[in-house]
Amino acid sequence: MKYDLLHTEIYQTPCPECKAISFPITQENLSNYFHKIKIKCPKCETNLDWWALLLRHFEWDVPSYTYAIVGGFTTSLRIFMKPNEIFNLDLEQIGIPKQSKILQTSYTPNGTGLFPVELHGNTPPRHYIPNIINLYGRPFGETAEETPVAIQINWAEKSDDNQIWENLINAVESFTLKDYNGCVIPSNVSVESTLNNIMTRYFSEFAAKDRVEDFLSSGATYSYQLNILLPLIAHYNNFPKIPDFIRGNLNRLRAYRNSLAHTGKTEKQIDKKTASELVCSASFALSYLNLLEEKMSKN
Repeated sequence: MKYDLLHTEIYQTPCPECKAISFPITQENLSNYFHKIKIKCPKCETNLDWWALLLRHFEWDVPSYTYAIVGGFTTSLRIFMKPNEIFNLDLEQIGIPKQSKILQTSYTPNGTGLFPVELHGNTPPRHYIPNIINLYGRPFGETAEETPVAIQINWAEKSDDNQIWENLINAVESFTLKDYNGCVIPSNVSVESTLNNIMTRYFSEFAAKDRVEDFLSSGATYSYQLNILLPLIAHYNNFPKIPDFIRGNLNRLRAYRNSLAHTGKTEKQIDKKTASELVCSASFALSYLNLLEEKMSKN
């Protein structure tokens, strides 16, 4: 397998004004946002609104930027193909772990001679990208002995202890496929499950676990946890409240989830703008809950 220019990264978010500097999507920057610590571009001194910065990623229709919000990696490389030959691309050999979830691939010829065509068996998979990809060099344009092809692969790590985060990755995957209804349930599950786990651990300090679980399932259900208990716990841990507009979006998300779960449809069609706000809010909420849990552990 002949290739070069191999590198793997998580796309950063560029300054909206000068475009010259990009900023990593990290827990530290998200923490600064929740604590209302101002972030400025060191070149043009533009004040950076972290919410506005990341919401743009959903508007761009570039999967590498959209997946970056949930920790999705982008691996870029250039291979060299010959017409009428098959190139075997083994993703594990270029550093993508075998258990990874492959989210999206693209193949772009950097010259004439051929166009890469992805081969499959007589039953092509529709919702799964394998770890070994066979590319056929279909002759195209002017004849060339060898043609460089730029490849970009978006992927996410999988492990036994990040299944909640995988729900959010699934939501972003649905977004990139323009299945906006498909974003709702996994986004809601990721936040609701995380919040419920935090509440269970917190209140288990004061009552038996079975009583706490009964309290959270039949009494203080998700809406009460989100709108009453969460601000209360944040206050007693000297942690900022989750921004009201994000909490409002999570309530909207919960309403859409209930409609889909109970009737199979929503009263109003979910468009791209709405889906962007809902999925982005879920992403911010997960980061917020992780930061709050860290603070609770220190306390």
